[in-house]
Amino acid sequence: MIITIDIGNTMTDIAFVEGEKCLAVYKTKSDPDRSHIEYLSLLSSFLKSKEITLDNLEGAIISSVVPALGNAWERICEESFGIKPFIIGPRLKTGLMIKTDNPKEVGADLIAVTCGAKTRWHDSCVIVDMGTATKVMILDKNGCFAGVAIAPGYKISIDALVDKTAALPEVSLKTPMHVIGKNTEDCMNSGMNYGTAYMVKGFADAFEKEVGYPLKRILTGGNARYVKDILPEFIYDEGLIFEGLLNIYNRNKK
Repeated sequence: MIITIDIGNTMTDIAFVEGEKCLAVYKTKSDPDRSHIEYLSLLSSFLKSKEITLDNLEGAIISSVVPALGNAWERICEESFGIKPFIIGPRLKTGLMIKTDNPKEVGADLIAVTCGAKTRWHDSCVIVDMGTATKVMILDKNGCFAGVAIAPGYKISIDALVDKTAALPEVSLKTPMHVIGKNTEDCMNSGMNYGTAYMVKGFADAFEKEVGYPLKRILTGGNARYVKDILPEFIYDEGLIFEGLLNIYNRNKK
């Protein structure tokens, strides 16, 4: 069994993979104030509820954009599971050439997601990862990470809209039937869901125009569920980052 750990700014997602099968995914808030003991206790309860044991645990790999939490989960792997995890970083083999001004600036999550797309689709594509931020990445026709656009994430945007206005309430985030809203909730939901979808589609169109050839369109990330039904031309792939982490793990294991 392999544990793949994706630590984002908002959520930490952990997949337990045996062979090619994902047994379960554990999700928890990314809270730097929690100790590694607290996280271990929560994870242990989850494993017990799913009747999963770690008797055949082979290894682990971590992608983290929150250094303190990366250290906490690395400690859990070493002290509680008895394994030294791989950490996505410059020293790890990914099979992905990064064509940016400063490759060291590219986040671990972007590398893992793009590796997942390269592994699964073997094609040039635009990958939209909707997490705390909305990241629009390109895997070019040569299989290289060729750049990214980063915009405020879905939840950041709706929270700012509610917090910075006196009269607008929290809403359900359900996509209305019509783009033109007739009441406050539908107006806000239309702006958020259709507005985000049109931004995503606009970026994909602009990327294609800039590179000069068609790109397969991939949608992933925790907030993608709000707009995936509005974007039928995109392939929704919820577990793409786990695919990338597993591929990188296999490249580096002895």
